[in-house]
Amino acid sequence: MGILAQEMMKLAKQVGGSHKTVHDRIALTQRFCERLVMAQNVQIRRVEHLKARYIEGYIRERLAQGISKRSLQNEMAAIRCMLKQAGRDKLAASERISNRSLGLSGASRNGTKLAITPEHYHCVLETAHVKDPGLAAA
Repeated sequence: MGILAQEMMKLAKQVGGSHKTVHDRIALTQRFCERLVMAQNVQIRRVEHLKARYIEGYIRERLAQGISKRSLQNEMAAIRCMLKQAGRDKLAASERISNRSLGLSGASRNGTKLAITPEHYHCVLETAHVKDPGLAAA
């Protein structure tokens, strides 16, 4: 693990949040640093040397992989949090890495889960009552 990855993991922990949020931020950090080295051949050691074009390249690559815009918006939010924690407020607020300029704006915030229809619920409830007459539904 490189020095950049270690520093970014430390920042991911310092930003705070729930255990899952921190864990997801650490996973993002590892993926981001790996992509910097493997795909872009960027060999930097400190967060202070990160440039907007590295982040732009990472997002372009993730879009090409078919990752949804909403997921990438969440990744960018995590990257911005870590940049702010590292004192890179100017880069975090930069127009070059805004969701709009990266092509991530306009993604729907509506969930993909839908409630079952009342007809389907009653059908399942009747089937359950046939199988187990003692079943009670709240």
